[in-house]
Amino acid sequence: MALLQQRPLPENIRLVDVGTTIYHTMGILAETRKLIVFDAVKLDGAPGTVYKFNADEFRTRLPRKATSHEIGILDALALLRLSGQNLPEVVIVGVQPKEYGSWGDTLSPEVERALPEMVDMAVEQLKSWKAIPAG
Repeated sequence: MALLQQRPLPENIRLVDVGTTIYHTMGILAETRKLIVFDAVKLDGAPGTVYKFNADEFRTRLPRKATSHEIGILDALALLRLSGQNLPEVVIVGVQPKEYGSWGDTLSPEVERALPEMVDMAVEQLKSWKAIPAG
C-alpha cells in the first residue's frame, strides 16, 4: 500500500489496510461504490505472477479458499447483499505468493518485485473508472 500512497490520489479515494479479517471494514464496504482489493491468491502461476479479476471472474476462476482471509471479499459482498446494501463494483488485483499458508512480516522477493505492477494495474483501473485523471 505504501507504493500506492506515494501516488497523487484525489481525496475521494480511500486506502484501507484490512488485514486478514474483513468484518471490521463492513461499514466502509457498504459506503463504497468502487473497490480495488489487493491480495495474495493461490493459483498455479509462478510466485510473483500478478492477476486482475472482477468479482464474477474471481468467483468462477478461483478455488473457494484461494485467499488467506477468514472471510473473503466475496463472502463480505454476499453479507452486504443479504442485508440489502448496495454492492460496490469490485476489481481484485492479486499476486501468487511464494509460500501459501505460512505467515510472516516480510514479502518474498518475487512478490516484492510484483508490487509496482500491481499498483500500476490499480492506477489504470482508477483511470478507467475516471476516478483519477488519465495521463
